[in-house]
Amino acid sequence: MASYPPPPPPPPPGYDPRAQRRFYHDQLRAQVRAQCNAARAQSYQVRAQMRGMRRSSVLSPILLIAVGVVFLLIETGRLDHQIFWGWYGHWWPLLLVAAGIILLAEWTFDQVHLRDPQRRPYRRCIGFGVFLMLFFLVLAGVIGHHITSGERWDNGGWHFDQENLDEFFGDKHESDQTLDLAFPAGGSLAVVNPRGDVTIDGTSDDGRVHIAEHKQVYARTDPEAESKAQQLRPVLTNEGLAFTLTVPSLDGTRADLVIMVPAAAAINVNANRGDIHVASIKAPVAVTANHGEVELSAITGPATAHINNGGSSISAHSMGGGIAIQGHAQDVTLSDIVGTVTLGGEFFGTTHLERINGTIHFRTSRTDFQVARLDGEAEISPHSDLTVNQALGPLVLTTSNRNISLDRISGAVAVTDRNGTIDLTAAPPLGTIDLEDRNGSVKLILPEHAGFSVQANTTNGEIYTDFPLPASGSESHKNISGTVGAGGPMVHITTTYGDLSIDKGMVAPLPPLPPAPPKLTLAPGQPPRAPHVGKVKGTGVPAP
Repeated sequence: MASYPPPPPPPPPGYDPRAQRRFYHDQLRAQVRAQCNAARAQSYQVRAQMRGMRRSSVLSPILLIAVGVVFLLIETGRLDHQIFWGWYGHWWPLLLVAAGIILLAEWTFDQVHLRDPQRRPYRRCIGFGVFLMLFFLVLAGVIGHHITSGERWDNGGWHFDQENLDEFFGDKHESDQTLDLAFPAGGSLAVVNPRGDVTIDGTSDDGRVHIAEHKQVYARTDPEAESKAQQLRPVLTNEGLAFTLTVPSLDGTRADLVIMVPAAAAINVNANRGDIHVASIKAPVAVTANHGEVELSAITGPATAHINNGGSSISAHSMGGGIAIQGHAQDVTLSDIVGTVTLGGEFFGTTHLERINGTIHFRTSRTDFQVARLDGEAEISPHSDLTVNQALGPLVLTTSNRNISLDRISGAVAVTDRNGTIDLTAAPPLGTIDLEDRNGSVKLILPEHAGFSVQANTTNGEIYTDFPLPASGSESHKNISGTVGAGGPMVHITTTYGDLSIDKGMVAPLPPLPPAPPKLTLAPGQPPRAPHVGKVKGTGVPAP
């Protein structure tokens, strides 16, 4: 019994083990709670210290000021919104470059500042609002680019479909096919080609239609390519004298057509993805190009063109029935045209006109220009210049943010401009001249022996004249009025924030009769296109 330990002493009176355990548990929880509160307080203190050390970037206020200044200039008319969005849509990546330069300059300044141990340390931060603002500015630049350039959202690689896959993974197979079809006198031909160029020449002298088709097929296997080439055969249907030639639409294929028709056949061409060339037609011509260039030459009948892509251009040469162009296009070149010329829509490149024996009406969201006849040239640039020389009025022009130069203009002239200059040389016989320029100078040259009446005034500008016309008014508002020679047409000029000058000049009159109608010829450097011969040019697909 001596080896056993003694029994534990009895608990003191009133001892409760459960209450003791609860006491220890509560004490432990209180200690943990106190530690958590201390850690939380330390965290709050650190955050407060970091917040006190934080300095915001100057990028955000600079962006706000820049956006506000731009909108103020647009609202006050100092900046044209069309020019701004065209410029911003093209150069918006410079915004990111400027933002990066500002952040780099701030980082460099901070590094130099923190080298001094006596200065209080801090850290530079960029808020979420700055990133959100940059995101919307970049998005506005991308959208502005596509709107001002007239591009659709599925242009230029914005889509990825089965056709792209076939061209990327498949092999290219080429083959040629020729068709020879009877065509009645007085018939019309409509051509619908989803993918491929269409060339039509009115050089068929046997009363038939000759078609040469060049096929391009992208396929993974030769049997698949042969099957697609067979399906790509043009289909000819007719309702009476109206014939329609349709090329099937197949993914991964392209069909270029060269068609020789009788010169008297009326032509209608619709090409979705491809260029259109029409020449030597003595009947009406209508073309629609969604993604391609348009060339028209030596056409006697009236012509109509619809261009639906701001990146495509159109040219027309030697037209005998006038031309009407609608839609969105890049460059427009028209020369040697008899008849009315109408251009409506948005033209994002240079519009060049030469020798138009008929009324011209050019209208966009920015410019409305009309003239009765053009013996010389006219050019409307996409940015700021508009020039016309040797034209017969009435000439009516309403535009903004352009420098206007009109040389040897005979007849009535009415010009309204804003934020640009007007330079007009009037040729005899004179007509009524009305020039209004807000925020720009005006220079008018009149024949030295001309008779006319004048009423001109300028605000915040000077007046200069070679004619014996007295000037009057105040320092900020000057005007001249009177009659020169035997009197005649009224010359009315108003300008603000610019000088006004009326000078004498030796100006030769325009010929009383228009130049002789141009001989119908193909555009320079554009010989008639010979049809493809019917032989296989590639491998893998035999010629049908």
